[in-house]
Order: sequence, then structure tokens, then C-alpha cells
Amino acid sequence: MRCRAIAAGLIAAAAAAAAAGTAAPAKAQPPPGGETGPDRTPPVIHIDIPGGAVDGWYREPVEVRVTATDNWGIADLEFTLTGAHTDSGAAPGSTGFRRVIENQGVSTLNIVATDGVGNQAVREYGIGIDLSDPTVAFAGPATDGRVIRQGDSATLTFSCADVPTHVTDCYGRVGDEPFHSGEAVPTANRGPQAVTVTAVDAVGRWVERQFTYTVAEPQLKINGRPSISGNPGTVRVGDTLAATGGTFTPAATHLEYRWKVGDRAPVAGQTYVVTPDDLGKRIRLSVVGSRAEHAPTTAEATNDVPVVTGTYLVTGNPTVTGTAREGGLLRLAEPAITPAPNGRDNLWTIAGTEVETDSPVLPLTSAHVGKRVSCVQRYTGPGFADLTVPCRFAGGASSVVVTGNAWTVRAPARLAGKAKVGKQLRAVAPALSGRADRYAYQWLRNGKVIKGATAAAYRPRAKDVKARISVRVTATTAHRPATVSVSPAQRVRR
Repeated sequence: MRCRAIAAGLIAAAAAAAAAGTAAPAKAQPPPGGETGPDRTPPVIHIDIPGGAVDGWYREPVEVRVTATDNWGIADLEFTLTGAHTDSGAAPGSTGFRRVIENQGVSTLNIVATDGVGNQAVREYGIGIDLSDPTVAFAGPATDGRVIRQGDSATLTFSCADVPTHVTDCYGRVGDEPFHSGEAVPTANRGPQAVTVTAVDAVGRWVERQFTYTVAEPQLKINGRPSISGNPGTVRVGDTLAATGGTFTPAATHLEYRWKVGDRAPVAGQTYVVTPDDLGKRIRLSVVGSRAEHAPTTAEATNDVPVVTGTYLVTGNPTVTGTAREGGLLRLAEPAITPAPNGRDNLWTIAGTEVETDSPVLPLTSAHVGKRVSCVQRYTGPGFADLTVPCRFAGGASSVVVTGNAWTVRAPARLAGKAKVGKQLRAVAPALSGRADRYAYQWLRNGKVIKGATAAAYRPRAKDVKARISVRVTATTAHRPATVSVSPAQRVRR
């Protein structure tokens, strides 16, 4: 230390003077009234601090004053503070130093005092500051602010703690009655109630904390839970669900069934129709039982049920009326469908090509003649699977072939050549309103059939002389009635 260095320097200087013979050896002067000889007595350190500590702990900041005394005087007074405070320094021993200890926790003061001849005294002093109030914690089934029913048992535990000291007292009460940790909170009186807990720490700091709860009327006991009639694993859009079950003790005087779908508000009623908006969601059923002097009690179904795509119930097939003939109309009649679909598509297949009509009617033109026609109706709606149902025609047939009208005769059949015995007459086909696939011929004598004369040409014979010869031409076309034209007659000459 610095004082020791000074003393060592003084001792070295005195030795040098003695060696030179210029001075007598240095001799310490004893204090007044003291004895001669070396001083081996260390200084005395004085710590001045207010009273009121509990085991070295104070509840407020304190000022500490440190001084030192010695019969040879104090050369140096050094200190260090560690712990809650960190500081160091030196001060004259006669005046000492003051420090305010205000940080919470333990501050350790280490003091070294050195007298005029290098004797030292060391002292360590701990000072504790507790500025924190104790704390109260609640636990157990009872939670702060909850509603507790009469007849229910909800225990409450509490504990007290303090940092940096310790708790000296921790007690609870309900009104003027004591309450011990782990007991069930009283539920005899309805309305707001409170458990008050007081905690006191070692330095006398204290707090009060309240656990509040409300005592309400008792609930009904759930004996049986509600369910959807039939206990389906899934429900479909369009289904009508019926609620059943839900029993209580004592018996409820009124039951209200509630249907909860997704995050929407519940819908009350004993039945519920599943809507397209419910698709992909889950339906939960509950029942609220009510009885005088009891709180309404809700019993939930044991599971919720997913909503899947609905299916249409169709009775029979779409039926087609009308004659499948050129110029006519084919008309679709819808079968009985539950529920009624939002959309209906009328799809006709004509010779393999699908055609959709806005109305359930297909007008038939010459372009349809000879083509096979079938049809289906497709029913659509939000939340429902599309349903396609084939049509049925007259007699239960699944398709028909469109027939046309007979061609009209624009120019009748005629004869080419001279009507003479042995000469050839040739039949010229009539001009028709459409193209014929083939022609058949029948020659006539005086309007009567000539047997075997069915070729396109005819040679009159002797027996035909003076008879009137004509030809009947029958034009046939697939899917159309035959067209018959008789040529004007010619008289046969020799």
C-alpha cells in the first residue's frame, strides 16, 4: 500500500543517514502518555449506520459513515463496494467517508485502514436493502374471476414469496373468517365473493391480494347427450336432420335444440335442413335444458358431423312426347326431383353430336331426317353433385330415328318414245322436291297392271294395239314415305 511505501522510504532514508555518520538513527516519538517501543496496534474502524435492521436487512435506503482511529493517526482509509453496489475509493481517516446504500440486494463493504507506521485493520460489513413487496400467487381448480355454481367444489391454493428476503406471514380470509390454502372456496351465498390473502416479509413490507369469484345458481346434471336421429356419419346438402335425446337431473322443464355450423350463429329448432352454404363444414348439435332456480345447462352431442355433397332423388326418367317426324317437335317432361334443382340442362344427341337447347323442346327439320335422336337431362345446384338422367321415348325406347315427309312431285313421270307395236317406250322419272334413293316401275294398260312389266322400258305388243299405255313410277327414299307418280298415257298403234 501507499502508506507502507512511504514508511519503507522513511526507514531507508534513516539507514542511509546513519551510515554517513551525519545523523542519529530515526526514533519514533511515542504518543502522549504512551510507552516507548515499536507500534504494533492496528487502527480501529468505526461503522456508523442507522438502527432498525432485521438480520442486516433494511426496508429503505440507508447512509453508512466509515471512520478509523489510531494512536499514531490514520494514514489511509480505503474501501470497495461489491454486490448490489460497485464502488471503490479512499478517504482521510479522520473524516472518513459516507455512502448511501440504495440498490436492492446485499452490498458488501470492504474497508482497509492503515495507520502512520503501516499497521492495517481490515473489516467486511454486509448491508441488505429490501425494496420489494412480497407477492401472492393463486393456484388450483378455482381461477380468478370465474363463476362457481352452488354445490360445486373448487379448491383454491395460495402461496406467498419475497425477494430478496423471506415471508414471515401468509394468511387468507373470507370476510372475517379465516381461509386456508387448499380449501374449497365457500359457495353458500350467491353473488360476488373474494378470498383476501395478506403477505408480510422480513422487513415488514406487506401486501393484500384478492381472489374474486361469483357464486351462481346450480346447473342441471347432464345424464344423456343429444344426437342426430339415425346417428349418421355424414350428412348431405338437402338432408333434413332431426334432433333427439338430451336428459338432465333434475329433469329440465324446457329443451331447446341448437344447430351450430362452422362459425355461424347457432340455429334453434328440433329439425335442420342442410343448406349448400354448409358444404364442407361440420354440424354440431347441442341442447339447452332449463328449470326454475337452476342455470340453463348445455349438453353437447358427442361428435360433430361433416357435410358432404348432396344428391338429387329422382323418381323415373325424363319422358319425351311428340312424333319424331320432320316438322314436328320433341318435348321433354321432367320427372319428380327432390329437392328441386337450381339448373336443368337439356342435352340432345343427334347422330352422335350433342346439342343443348334452352327449352326442353327440339324442333325437327329436314336436317334431322334419318338421324337417331336420344337425350338426357342434367340437374345442377350449389352443394349438390350433378346428376344426369337419360330420357325415355314412347314405349320406353331410349332413342328414335327421325322420319321425313314424302317428296312432292314437281313434274310428273312421262313416257319417252313412240307408242307403236315393237317400238320401245322409256319411263322418265318424275321431278321431285328431293332426291330419291331409287325408283320402281310398273307399266299399265288402260290403267291396269301389266304383269311382269316392271322395267324402266316397255315394248308394246300386238295385244296392246289401241290400248292406252302408261307407267307408274314409285320413288323411295330412306326414312321417307314413297312418292308415286303416273305418267300420262299414250295409245298404241300398229
